[in-house]
Formats: sequence, C-alpha cells, structure tokens
Amino acid sequence: MKARIKQGIAWALSIALLLSVTVFFALRSDVGLWIEQTMDVPPPMDLTPLSESPKGRTWSIEELCALEKVSASSLMMLVNATHPLPKEYEPTLTEYNGAQMHPLMVDAYVALRDEVQRRTGVRIYVSSDYRTAEEQKKILAESASGTAAPLGCSEHEAGVALDVYAPYYAGREFLKSPAGREVNRICGDYGFVIRYARDKEVITGILYEPWHLRYVGAPHAALMMEQDVTLEEYVELFAPEVWYKSGDYLILRTAKKEITLPWEWESAHVSPDNTGYTFFTVKIS
Repeated sequence: MKARIKQGIAWALSIALLLSVTVFFALRSDVGLWIEQTMDVPPPMDLTPLSESPKGRTWSIEELCALEKVSASSLMMLVNATHPLPKEYEPTLTEYNGAQMHPLMVDAYVALRDEVQRRTGVRIYVSSDYRTAEEQKKILAESASGTAAPLGCSEHEAGVALDVYAPYYAGREFLKSPAGREVNRICGDYGFVIRYARDKEVITGILYEPWHLRYVGAPHAALMMEQDVTLEEYVELFAPEVWYKSGDYLILRTAKKEITLPWEWESAHVSPDNTGYTFFTVKIS
C-alpha cells in the first residue's frame, strides 16, 4: 500500500514538473527560441586572419568610392552610449512603404519580410524606423532606464535600424508570434542582426529587444549571429591592419587612407566603424 502511495506521489510530481516546464517555455518564448537555435546549429563560418596582405593595386578611399562597384555607407558604425553619432553625421535615407531607412537596407528587408511570410504565413511590419533627434528625445523622456538609447546614441537616429512587429504581437510579445521567432532565426542570412541580444545587456547597455533589427550586411550579420557577439564585441574581433577571410569575402579594419586590393574582385563596401577605423568588405571572385 505504501509503495503504491509513493509511486502515485512520484507520478504526480513528474506530471507537475512537466506542466511547469511547459508553461515556463510557453511564457518565455525567448528561452524556447534559444534552445531551438542551440540544437539547430548551421555549419560554422570561417573568419581567418591572413598571414599577408593581398597582392594587387593600391587604392585611396576616394578612388575606391568613385567606382560603380563600390558602395560607401555607415552600416558598420558602432553607435552606443560611449560612441555617439559624429556631430556632422547626416543619415542617407530612402523611403519604403512609409518607412525611412538606408537605401542598402530596403531590398534586404523586403527579402526577409517575404521569406518570413512564406515560412509562417504571417507578415511583419515596421513600427519604428529613422528618428530625428527630437523624436528620440521624446522617446527617451517616456522610457524606463535601459530601454532607450541616450540622445545622439540611437541606431534609429543613424537610419540603420528598424523595429518590427507581427499583427497582435509587438514589443515583448514579438517572440510569441511564429513570425517573430522566424525573424530571430534567419535575419542574419539577410544582413540583419538582433542588435540588443539576450544576456548581453551589460555590453550593449540596452535590455533585450528581439524586435530591433540592425543592418550590417554580408557577411557580417551571419558571422555575428553565428558567434553570438554584439557589434561592440564584433568590431574588436578584427585586429587593425590585418586582413581576414570569410567565405568569398576579404575584410580589413584600418585607419589608413589607402589599401591594396587583389587584382580581381567583384565588389566592395566601405564604412567607418565610429572607433577611428574603417571597414573594407571586399567580395572576391
């Protein structure tokens, strides 16, 4: 009799524990997503420092930026409380469906949005895009500590960030939507990162925001998402004046005003990082 009672208690405790875990993960969609991402690990991307610089032609930044196959932007700029936007900074913006964003972001956002809808049947929308200083000041005044960047330190003021939502699922509820979870899974494939990641608040100074997308382009977004690093950490991965290779890309973080590129290359992107260096991202043939 006692054995049956003990067995019944054990079963009851097991069921209660299972229910508790189920409820916990239902309420904490971010934890469930983290587990899914941990179990579904893609093949690692390489990021290898080169023993010597490429051999080829030397270009000045001005010469490079004048070429049709070279784009220049602020997409790799580190913007936070200790790295505010330069006083002379003027965002480059275009409008898409009423949202203002950097021109290089538009096609990437549309591709991400459409793929998320194809996979989940749910469409995402932009709730916040470029903000003027006046708009950021107002948001800062209305926000709790750790939920908004100081004036001049917001990626929205830089025009390189988007806040997105799914119908009935915005803000903290975003991950409860299948579209929200899919955005967080695949955004790196489209040049976006979850800028204010979970458990990175001490580094970014901003609480976890799974709805805040920052565009950094390829291959940087995929590398950042795979290595689970913030932009603050990612920038420091690149020793100045050292070339790195990742797949079909060569990457250099330099303070010099001219660089030597291989004789053959497809395209290049130039962006300051707001720490005194410039990123050159070169796609090779």
